Amino acid sequence: MGIIVNDGLRRPTYLMNTLHFAQDTPYETVFEADASKQDRVMDIAVAQALRQALTTVVTAGTAQRVNGIFVGPDQQPVTVGGKTGSGDNQLITVSRNGRTRSAQSTNRTATFVFYIGDRYYGVLMAYVPGREADKYHFTSSLPVTILKLISASVNARLQEAPQDRVPPRLEKAQNQKYGPQT
Repeated sequence: MGIIVNDGLRRPTYLMNTLHFAQDTPYETVFEADASKQDRVMDIAVAQALRQALTTVVTAGTAQRVNGIFVGPDQQPVTVGGKTGSGDNQLITVSRNGRTRSAQSTNRTATFVFYIGDRYYGVLMAYVPGREADKYHFTSSLPVTILKLISASVNARLQEAPQDRVPPRLEKAQNQKYGPQT
């Protein structure tokens, strides 16, 4: 989803901007993220077409229950897109004449892969393994409903301005001056 939201660019994933090891020793090492690094892995037109198709799943398809529930700091709806899918995966035994002799569930799945605006994307999945799957009858509407149920928490995050900095617990390390003492 991140590649599609970013018009076909794969950007690096990181939480910390800087890691600094062994300060003031011969082994001192500093690693810094290169936020400008990105690779074109998909044509822009393809990514934009996919993003539009994924948006249609939310505005007019199987994920409509999350349409319009996420809002930005300006109180305007945030674009949401995704793909739903479900599987009732079975092992089916068929006779020589084509008749089903037995059917046994191996698992049941329901998935929603989504993006919310240009900052968030994820996957929600319900999974029941083995023969117990016969006892469950859910569809991909289940993970969509779960996303709707947690929408208040997501909306709280959407109200915050995007941050291109280290989380507060790591600010002290980032702001320290490193290198030889003069």
